[in-house]
Order: sequence, then structure tokens, then C-alpha cells
Amino acid sequence: MLTLVFGTGFALSCACHAQAHRARHKYGCVLSPDDATLFMDERTDARLYISGNEPMIPRSGDRDFDLALAHTLAAVSEKLEALPSFAYYDDYDGANAYATPKVRMNNADGTVLFGQRLLSRLMSGTESPEVAVAAVCAHEFGHILQFKRGLDRVVGVGQPTVKRVELQADFFAGYFAGARKLERPNFPAAVFAMTQHSFGDNMVNHPGHHGTSEERGAAIAKGFEAAYREKCTLAQAIQISTNYVAGL
Repeated sequence: MLTLVFGTGFALSCACHAQAHRARHKYGCVLSPDDATLFMDERTDARLYISGNEPMIPRSGDRDFDLALAHTLAAVSEKLEALPSFAYYDDYDGANAYATPKVRMNNADGTVLFGQRLLSRLMSGTESPEVAVAAVCAHEFGHILQFKRGLDRVVGVGQPTVKRVELQADFFAGYFAGARKLERPNFPAAVFAMTQHSFGDNMVNHPGHHGTSEERGAAIAKGFEAAYREKCTLAQAIQISTNYVAGL
């Protein structure tokens, strides 16, 4: 069963005020365990505050959406064989979502943190916004799969940017979309490609370069084909994705 923690037990460390800088030691949408402590409090009875005056919002505010998302995340977890905890966090320093190998809940493979501002941004879209949210979640679950199998070290070793690691996570998101399309023919899988395409960047020499818009959309499409057309198992998809990003 997927461990869903919609804010419960999570707090942000803030030494002075709500806009404090959160220094990170890795680029991309991956947090090391040390960096993750900036976002999560170890105490199970932690009050959810960024500062003494600003309580965290533990859920999206839409009960039906939270329930639907929980079902989707359970499906992603099953398809990618990755079992993270999930929570929202206050992404005051830039709309984002993160994956970390830091284990917050018992029996979890890591943790996915979804920014409240990113959620609002995606939900304001007009093209199946809930599917756009699922696309980002599937990408982050892809990182959890990488941590679990050691794939981030395989595809990222010796690289000047995080592009290969990020595009493999996109591949896994596309793989989920293809598997979902097989089960639900009306599933708008193209939204996955559109969403990740929109997050592409052209900072090709920056360590945090995730891939261009075209590369991100193509990685989604490649993963989709592996599931939908080729009916690949996850093991086969892992091998295909590893070879795919190695050639980029």
C-alpha cells in the first residue's frame, strides 16, 4: 500500500523568516538526505510551520482531488515498483517538486515532496490539469525507482549535468502513461509529454540542466512506446531507458 502523507508530520526548517534561503548540494529535482532535512522535521508531533506565524497547509484543499491523486499515486507506485511517502511542502523559493532517498515513513523507498505553488500552477491549466499533476508525480516516482535500483549512479556518473538522470525519470513517467493508456484507453497520455515539454530548459552547460523541451517530450514518448506499443516489463524498460539516456 502506498504511504500517502498529505503534509502530516512534515515541517520546514527556517532559521529566521519565511523567505530564508534553502541551500542545496545537488541539482535537478533530487534532494540528498542531508538536503531533505531542510524540508522535513524528524519529530512525528511537529507542528507544520515555516515560521511561528505561518501554518503549513496539509492537503490541497480539494478532498475529491486528494482522493483521486491518492489512487493515481498508488497506480504509479505499482507500475514503477517504488513506494515513497508523499507530502506537499511550501515551495516559496520556486515552484517545484522533489524526490529524496530520505526515508520518512516506515517501509518507504524514499519521499516525494510536491510544492503547493507548483500544484496551483498546474491546476490552473486548461488541458487535464489533474493529469499534468500526475505527470510530475510520475517523474518524481521515477527518481525513487532510480534510488531504489541505483540507476541514478549508473546513468549520472561522470556527467557534467543531471540531464541523463532527469530524462530517465521522464522515460519512467512516459512508461507509466503508456501502461495507464493500456488500462484506460481514454487516458490523455499526451498531457504527460506536454507537461514535461513545458519544463524543458536550454541551459545546456549548467549542472542543473534537465534537458531541452524537445528532449523531455521525446523521453516521455520513448517511455510511452515501451509500455504501450512494445508491452515491455519494468525490467525491460529499465534497460531500454538506461541505453537510451546513455546515447544522449
